[in-house]
Amino acid sequence: MQHQHLRRVTRRSALRVGGLGLFGLASGAVVERLAAEAPASSRKSPVEAVILLEHYGAPSHIDSWDPKPDAPAEIRGEFGTIETSLPGYRVTDIMPRMARLCDRFCIVRSMGHKIFNHNPGTYQALTGSNNVRDVVQVAAGPKDWPTYGAVVAKYRPPVRHVPGFVSLPHVAYDQVYRCPGQWGGLLGSRYDPFFVTQDPSHTGFRVTDFDLPTELNFDRLADRRRLLGEIDEVARAADRITQSTRVDVNYGRAFDLLTSRELKKAFDITAEPAEVRERYGRNKLGQSLLLSRRLVESGVRFVTCFSGSNPGDPLGWDTHKDNFRRMRDSLMPADDQGFSALIEDLEERGLLDSTLVIWAGEFGRKPQIAEKGPTFVGAGGRDHWPACYTIVMAGGGLKRGCVYGSSDIIGAYPSDHPTTPQDIAATIYHALGIDPHETRISDQFERLVPLSEGRVIGELFA
Repeated sequence: MQHQHLRRVTRRSALRVGGLGLFGLASGAVVERLAAEAPASSRKSPVEAVILLEHYGAPSHIDSWDPKPDAPAEIRGEFGTIETSLPGYRVTDIMPRMARLCDRFCIVRSMGHKIFNHNPGTYQALTGSNNVRDVVQVAAGPKDWPTYGAVVAKYRPPVRHVPGFVSLPHVAYDQVYRCPGQWGGLLGSRYDPFFVTQDPSHTGFRVTDFDLPTELNFDRLADRRRLLGEIDEVARAADRITQSTRVDVNYGRAFDLLTSRELKKAFDITAEPAEVRERYGRNKLGQSLLLSRRLVESGVRFVTCFSGSNPGDPLGWDTHKDNFRRMRDSLMPADDQGFSALIEDLEERGLLDSTLVIWAGEFGRKPQIAEKGPTFVGAGGRDHWPACYTIVMAGGGLKRGCVYGSSDIIGAYPSDHPTTPQDIAATIYHALGIDPHETRISDQFERLVPLSEGRVIGELFA
């Protein structure tokens, strides 16, 4: 009799029972990524959260954090340099707000690796893994190394009813290929981020994944929740139903998130005073950074905020041509305003010491400025350059006013303290109390391997 009942419950009827948008089997990936069952961290840490500002397309280090004013014109470019709040350290003159905050930053000018293409470079930047082919068409897959946010969601799960990991305001991709390294990968899709793919600067911005259908009240929702036992029975028996075997793990957590006041409050960016929104900038990046602050304030552990979505994005950092006009007029103004506002806002709220903030890209840009020619690098552009670039970090127990490493006289290669994305991965995990070497996960060959083989950069910590 039981088997007859199971045969009568088709995929369509199961979807009908669970078809609540956020809760439905058809939305299994959404439900699953909200779960965060995980062991405790390997040691206590005062750092509670990370905000990673990832500049997809790769900003020019020479035209921002590592200018070369004494280099030939074909290297130094069009920008001048200005003093900063850190004595003896200068940045380009297109970033005056961030210049005033350099005494809060750890600036690593000796980053380098060997990956020249965006997709594998982004994969490495978001995971700290270098096990990827250096080709343009690298697609995301379930055997990828997990992104930072997924690891943090597993080993430092949130204590409130909020996702452990949020990514906004879009998914990064190259051509039609979504960049690997944005998901849970080997840890499983339950650690995928909660993706916010709307522009928070738009009037009427709201995240609708947590809205009940208009015809559904909470009493009916509770009735459907009581049907979970039957859905579980069907799911376990009929494993051909896509994603159904994981519903029993995630359904209750998703139900709790739907009713989470913390989460709804965090996404209500209209609650911010007008002057705060203006301070960050009324644009996609500025409001995304403001939303990032609201999310970590609500208890979210890790937020990845992308600036630029793909190499063809006019607001992306892949400046193969017209590098100087784009950086001066459209790219750096919003970045300078939004990132500086984030640092000041976190500090004023007493959150900077407990929040690690990172400004990064997948690589740098070539020192030699291009002339118009037969390649895709146009006049006034800079090509990809992974051998040397800069990232900036602040808060999270790091030193203030620290410049780590340097590049050669034209910014082509590190001169000292060469640093890799693997080292940054180890340092991020260490800051959060996750031992990057003793904490091990199962790789695609089912071998237990450490989270990172990089070196914790102890010199960065206070």
